[in-house]
Amino acid sequence: MNLTLIEAFSAVMKTGSTTAAAELMHISQPAISRSLKRLEDTTKLKLFERSGPRLTPTPEAHLLYQEVLDTFVGMDRLRQSVARMRAVGTGSVRIASSAALGLSFVPKVLKRFADRRPDVSIRFEIGNSVTVRNLVASGAYDIGLCAEEIDRSNLVVKPFIETRGVCVLPAGHPLAAEAVIRPQMLDRQPVISLAPDDTARLQFDAALAAVGARPKVVVETQFAATICQLAMEGAGIGLTNSLTYVSDRFEPLGLVAKRFEPAIAFRSLMILPPHRARSRLVDELVVLLEQDRDALSRACDARFGA
Repeated sequence: MNLTLIEAFSAVMKTGSTTAAAELMHISQPAISRSLKRLEDTTKLKLFERSGPRLTPTPEAHLLYQEVLDTFVGMDRLRQSVARMRAVGTGSVRIASSAALGLSFVPKVLKRFADRRPDVSIRFEIGNSVTVRNLVASGAYDIGLCAEEIDRSNLVVKPFIETRGVCVLPAGHPLAAEAVIRPQMLDRQPVISLAPDDTARLQFDAALAAVGARPKVVVETQFAATICQLAMEGAGIGLTNSLTYVSDRFEPLGLVAKRFEPAIAFRSLMILPPHRARSRLVDELVVLLEQDRDALSRACDARFGA
């Protein structure tokens, strides 16, 4: 059974005769008749009672015609979907991010994207870097932003942003007047630190060990924004990402940030599912993320140095 036979049958059912069907399809009347005969042979159904030139549809013909109408409606929906995909891509995007970028940076980008694409569905998840990695590797999410200490297998991985570490502390802290915080200044000081497996934490611990400094770690957390908040509350000095300090606007809240030397790099990755073509919507969101990333990177460099 092919589409030509179905279209000839549909034209006869719609017009009531082979002559009118032939005019509708711009083919000859004998061609319509041959198509009906072939359709009956193919389906093993008697579709018409013939009395001279008259054709009377059988009950089977009416049932088949209803199925044809339903199919044509589905084909129309399919054509409309294809047209929409040509215009904007698949109708949804899914992005997961670690908190460092997810609390402030990504929402600003998504607002811009949503303004451009108001009919597109957006799913946004914030989690730790391992969670983000698993969501993207499984194909459940289209884009991930996370720290570098992840298993990179089964992923497309791109460097996203690198910024330097800063020490954050309340305005009244004795070290707030220093231009640069160095490891020896933190000896016996209460410190708020990242989780032990964080690559920036490992760099921080190595810098402290190199000069024999032994601060008192009062809180460990995996979120840079939490370090900033705890430092504002006076819990201690925190080493955090300058990206979080700048993008989450902690400075207007009274939190002081000072460069830490030796420099500690905070690196974030953009990860994508492997072996899957990206939709135009995902490509568009990636462009917006990279544009705002560049602006944020310049702001961090201007404030604390490259």
